[in-house]
Amino acid sequence: MTIVVNIDIRRIITMSKKIAVLGAGNGGYVMAADLTMGGHKVNFYELPEYAEKNLGPIIKRGGIEVISQDTSGNEIELSAGGRSGFAKISGTIGSDIQEAVSGVDMIMLVVPGFMREKIIRAFAPYLEDRQIITIWPGYFGALQCAKLLKNLGIEKDIAIAETESLFYNCSKLGDGKVRNKGEKNRILLSVFPGKKKKNTIDELKKIFPMFVPAKNVLETTLANINPMLHPESVLLNLYRVERKFYPFDEKMNKPVLKAYDLTLGMTRLVKSIDMERLALGNEFELRINSLKKTLEVWYDAKGKDLYETILNCYAFQVQGAPTSLEDRYITEDIPYSLVPYTLLGEQIGVPVSTIRAMATIGCAITGRDFWKEGLDMESIGLKGKSVSEIIDYLE
Repeated sequence: MTIVVNIDIRRIITMSKKIAVLGAGNGGYVMAADLTMGGHKVNFYELPEYAEKNLGPIIKRGGIEVISQDTSGNEIELSAGGRSGFAKISGTIGSDIQEAVSGVDMIMLVVPGFMREKIIRAFAPYLEDRQIITIWPGYFGALQCAKLLKNLGIEKDIAIAETESLFYNCSKLGDGKVRNKGEKNRILLSVFPGKKKKNTIDELKKIFPMFVPAKNVLETTLANINPMLHPESVLLNLYRVERKFYPFDEKMNKPVLKAYDLTLGMTRLVKSIDMERLALGNEFELRINSLKKTLEVWYDAKGKDLYETILNCYAFQVQGAPTSLEDRYITEDIPYSLVPYTLLGEQIGVPVSTIRAMATIGCAITGRDFWKEGLDMESIGLKGKSVSEIIDYLE
């Protein structure tokens, strides 16, 4: 039996927004449902080439069925107030970008880094003054969006926000269903340009109260821990990925389909990359949490060291491991994080040799040139700028 979630009418009266959710992947499904359950009018958009596959089941059913529970069946409340049940999408569902973004208060861009530019170019002509664009998660997304809009000659009074991550740990189940297996306690949010930060964050916190303001959009990008875990867990387990072996769980002493199968030596490499990331943040006077600390903040994961903390992280016990080199763990995190991290570090004189090495290994293994495919300093508006000039630009 399908459960229809009742929406609190008081929330609709006091805080209802018109919101476009762009991208009908795992995160887009949960976000569209979560916002709908929170009392907002949601337009749900997907690129035309993926619309039939990703939106067809939702159009047929009229909405999205969400199962938001941990492995013991305990309910997990969603970040905007949603929960398990059926969310009837109240706005448009389709691949007409003008219809999706016209007249909305906010645009939520929930796609991998390699899909962003195409969608930004699509919605750019239809932007309106006072709209808020939020990019989930950052990966230099706010700076990339601002540079693209400038290149396209778009001059609108908008704010571009970005987050350090998604709140949800989710995957689609088919037939318009999605499961959320975990929820982060809080994540960072910032805004470009910085002068719009306070008002924009105030508006977004009305919807997602667990947001924590970051100093600037460089902090939200550098705080993203995905590049510390995603490429490393795949590339260092290459034979398992290519031979379709399941990762080995040391606690259970058997193979399981689990993400982040790291040994002590692999974890030392991850920590080395993490230290270079933190050094980048220090150069800009940003207090970035270490990977270990972030896992404590997000998931209450505990351990005497990084290796033990990763092993004890609940979210990683329920998260599947990639089985292909075409997974976004490689095709997003290398060209849209490790590559620009390297270029930024080398531009401002911060040693990033381990990050460069991991990106280079990723190129060699996949046979792709992520240095050309990915973001460079020109594409995010930072080419040739010193540390002080970058800080001024972010404001």
